[in-house]
Amino acid sequence: MSWLKQHPLSSLGASSQAGLDGDDKTNESKDCSDTESIYSNENASNGGHGTDDTLAVTQVLEQHGIPCCLVGIAALVFYGAGRVRDDWEICVPTELVNQAAELLQSEPYATQYRLVKPWPYYNPLSLIHTYHRFKSKGTDHYFFLVPSIDMYIDCNPSNFIRSPRGLPYPKLNVFIQSCLDTYDMLQLCDVIDGTDISEEWGENNLNLNGTNDIEWAKEKNKRGKKFGGKWAHGPFAWEGQKDKREMWQTLVRTKEDRLDWTTPRDIFVTQYRLKDEPDPWTVLSDRS
Repeated sequence: MSWLKQHPLSSLGASSQAGLDGDDKTNESKDCSDTESIYSNENASNGGHGTDDTLAVTQVLEQHGIPCCLVGIAALVFYGAGRVRDDWEICVPTELVNQAAELLQSEPYATQYRLVKPWPYYNPLSLIHTYHRFKSKGTDHYFFLVPSIDMYIDCNPSNFIRSPRGLPYPKLNVFIQSCLDTYDMLQLCDVIDGTDISEEWGENNLNLNGTNDIEWAKEKNKRGKKFGGKWAHGPFAWEGQKDKREMWQTLVRTKEDRLDWTTPRDIFVTQYRLKDEPDPWTVLSDRS
């Protein structure tokens, strides 16, 4: 696929991770360009969720010809999964990551956003510690710029859907296809249970032939190793081979098996969905 282009590995470098063993937000306050301590910052918009703050960032990028969409936990929340999000993950075309980062550090946006230290922890199967991480000045709103190659998503507006608030997300079939192609069973499980889609829907809307992309996984692991640092040996992606139809059927056929005493069957249809509940992505929410 032409959109699977070389990861920029940004300009951050592994050396920028030095000294980040302690609490990231505590350390960050020491070199914060805000006049107040990080602990006196105002809450992000929408009761601390930062949804409208994130919308503003996506609008800046789009106004300058940089398409983007929300991925990771933000996308899972949009599609109904009961996840708790920390920083927002904004996916942009791989070849435009550095351009997007430079834009947000230029006037007039430099007065609103600032580049902060990279994520200081290892997240399994993720290169999040290699991404540009920004903070909105004066609030506790944080976001990453995520290269589309790492999400296995063609970051093109034709592949996006808008939330009622106007934030761009991958269309459901695009998001689920990326889970299958990257062998991300955890996200796949959550989006299935959040949306309560059927096995037939998958047959009609997904490419279930063949296996996950092993070469993509190998290249992602190489990128993590090349970046260096204390987590250089990953893993950052599963290199095992799995039939995509088997992945799909295994999880879509076992939705009820994931119900327990906290989600009684007379009230819930999946671990995240109540009976007769409207599709969460159609409802105005402070979280998406």
